[in-house]
Amino acid sequence: MLDLLIRQWPGETHLTAEETAKVLKQHPYTVRERMRNGELPGAEKRDGIWKMPLPDLAEHIEPTPKAPQIPPPPVIVGAARRRKAIVMNYRRDRFWAQVARVLGDVETADGLDQAAQDLYDSEVRAYLTARADRRRAQLAAIASTSRTSDAEAGRIDDL
Repeated sequence: MLDLLIRQWPGETHLTAEETAKVLKQHPYTVRERMRNGELPGAEKRDGIWKMPLPDLAEHIEPTPKAPQIPPPPVIVGAARRRKAIVMNYRRDRFWAQVARVLGDVETADGLDQAAQDLYDSEVRAYLTARADRRRAQLAAIASTSRTSDAEAGRIDDL
């Protein structure tokens, strides 16, 4: 947009309120009012005349897209080194996916997102499986202890 404005207004670095109104397709009074209220950032009054810098006008017409926020990584319980490495790889893949997406390489970004999600899913699955195995072992130990107690109690009653 800045290139177009420079071509339309050669040699100009600032536009008056009337010229800005032509670019914005608004009435000059409205543009002056918006400059006065601060709705057009960068506008300044010089010698009683409102002026708008071309770069600020171009930014107002076509704002630069902001980079998307990177979502926080998932919290994986435990302090094992492997889990920390998994989280670091997850963060790395998500970061580069966001970079690729901002640069317009959606295909690479989708691939990195998928790789990060697969890594996360496999780690969560492994963690949940290990936890289920531990709980199953604890329950089996409790059950065997209660069976032993019941059996001993039955023998005492038989005597």
